[in-house]
Amino acid sequence: MTTTTAAEPKQKRPLVYSVRQELPHNRPYDLYYAEKVPLLQVFEKAALAWDNRSRFGILPTLARSIGVRRPMQAAECGIYRGHSLVACLRVARDLRVPVKFIGLDSFAGLPALVEEDLEVAPENAPYRKKVLFDDTSFEAVSELVKSAGFARDAKLIRGFFVDTLPRLQETRYDFVNIDCDLYAPHIECLEYFYPKMNSGGIIFFDDYHSHDFPMAKNAIDKFLEDKPETLLHLRFGPDGTNHTKCYIEKL
Repeated sequence: MTTTTAAEPKQKRPLVYSVRQELPHNRPYDLYYAEKVPLLQVFEKAALAWDNRSRFGILPTLARSIGVRRPMQAAECGIYRGHSLVACLRVARDLRVPVKFIGLDSFAGLPALVEEDLEVAPENAPYRKKVLFDDTSFEAVSELVKSAGFARDAKLIRGFFVDTLPRLQETRYDFVNIDCDLYAPHIECLEYFYPKMNSGGIIFFDDYHSHDFPMAKNAIDKFLEDKPETLLHLRFGPDGTNHTKCYIEKL
């Protein structure tokens, strides 16, 4: 597996963000953007694998011959302001892979901490005293997705996972990005999505190596301890607080 290295810019300039500029593909990558490179690489891997399966594997011969293919099914758990969701949708568009994305988020910040969080959270962690990631809104992310041209490809679902996951339409998934920081949300997402993954589908973990949210690793390790999949690690740039990402490919 290759390691992606983020080149340092010669001069540091303030970043300016716009609807058309989130997570660009141009290089060299600023570290802000480079953090998402593993996600985009793994999503591209999942999209290409789906494309091969849909053309030559899982569809009946007649359906393949006339070009009928179901869309790639994907989900992101913890979309915050929607930048990663839009970036993955752009990768799918560039690859000409039809995709239906579900984006799940409370749009009100992290849920309450549970015992497993309190046991390992750093003593100075700000989320011990206040809600984090509440500086977003369903309306703002909906507008971002619409402005980027993906209103028909992405469905946003508002609420905590414990309430929204049981209400999702039953389907099989090809890619899931779990980026939800705390212990209970990781377990909830894995219990729901893991048995619904197609063979060869990918679950991506943003927070496994996070210094700020060590409970993510505990939850993932606990869930996977009796599973056959191998956890794969992918790092960008120099070692940092959360510069290594992980994923599994469903057997």
